[in-house]
Amino acid sequence: MAPKIYFKGFTLIEILMVIIVVGILATVALPQFIDFGTEAKTAVTQQKLNDFKKAIVGDASAISNGQYLYPGYVAQVGALPTQLEDLQVKLVAVPAYDPITKLGWRGPYVSTTDTKWNLDGWGTAIEYTGGAIRTLRSCGKDKVCANGDDIVVQF
Repeated sequence: MAPKIYFKGFTLIEILMVIIVVGILATVALPQFIDFGTEAKTAVTQQKLNDFKKAIVGDASAISNGQYLYPGYVAQVGALPTQLEDLQVKLVAVPAYDPITKLGWRGPYVSTTDTKWNLDGWGTAIEYTGGAIRTLRSCGKDKVCANGDDIVVQF
């Protein structure tokens, strides 16, 4: 009687089943990983809005020897900026910085090396409105303002 021959390995059906299961798992898991980009853009935008706020009104928590380290645009110029660009470029009507009085424009108050300094994480311009309640607004992921995904800092 001839000895039985056993073949080792997987059948075509077994391999196809593994490929199908891996494909289903990838389809279910992939959207979870794609959302990390949105979370990162939201965090970057929130940080940028907070940095603009500090550039405008200063950072009250940064004090050394009784002096504010980052007094901000309002404390030095004596008025609110009319637009975000005022934080980067001195207007003609704004007086130059006087080291004796410590008043006047001493900017730029925001980074000038970043060409996208006034854009949110999605590439949309950040809106600034002055007045009694100052507002910095990013339109968010859908790039449409005044709906649920806006990122807003008021001060």
